[in-house]
Amino acid sequence: MFAYAIAREKTTFNPAAAIEAKFIASARSRDVALSPEEVGKLLWAIYQSSIKRAHKLALHLLILCMVRKGELIGAKWDELDLEKGEWAIPGERMKKDKPHLVHLSRQAVAMFEELKGLASGSEWVFPSRGDLPQPIAHSTLNQAVRSLEIDVRDFVIHDFRRTASTHLHEAGFNSDWIEKCLAHETGGILGVYNRAQYADQRREMLDWWADFVDSQIQDGRGKVIIGPFGKAYRAA
Repeated sequence: MFAYAIAREKTTFNPAAAIEAKFIASARSRDVALSPEEVGKLLWAIYQSSIKRAHKLALHLLILCMVRKGELIGAKWDELDLEKGEWAIPGERMKKDKPHLVHLSRQAVAMFEELKGLASGSEWVFPSRGDLPQPIAHSTLNQAVRSLEIDVRDFVIHDFRRTASTHLHEAGFNSDWIEKCLAHETGGILGVYNRAQYADQRREMLDWWADFVDSQIQDGRGKVIIGPFGKAYRAA
């Protein structure tokens, strides 16, 4: 409730934030994966909302890149090579302390190009509006999502990763490629001996995924509503 009020600029302080989650409810595993229609509705609502442009692009990138929220909001420009379409996340920012290479689709590259212009010279891809030497807070994107008025079942940002995994598996892509994109560790003997990175396959798969997501973001006339992001996207 307070996060919603903050997103609506009705208050600036959340007193409930001081209460540890374990005293409110016990954690349980989730299995929410948004349907293609729900992905389209969500992104349509995001781009039609009054959320800051950089935050709209951040939410879209979370879906396309299959990274964790903390990995995205902690991104610095020196990690990105937009000419190669690659994002090298250092190990210290990864859950397993191992560096992770994200292959960027043309849509993702174009979004990062636009974000470069919005970053006001900060080293961070998503600088705080009031403090450019710092990234946005971890709660910022959650608050943005909660402010949306949208007919989509209850979900959290982390469900974007499960959503991508579900649809890529349903499309027949190799599970090893998907798990590598998610930066998941493979257990057992297979995890010990399989050091393949599947770079070419992952790039092809993430290109397919970005095009698939594009096809879901439509208005009543069947056209993509969000428009071009940058040069790379207009040229496609």
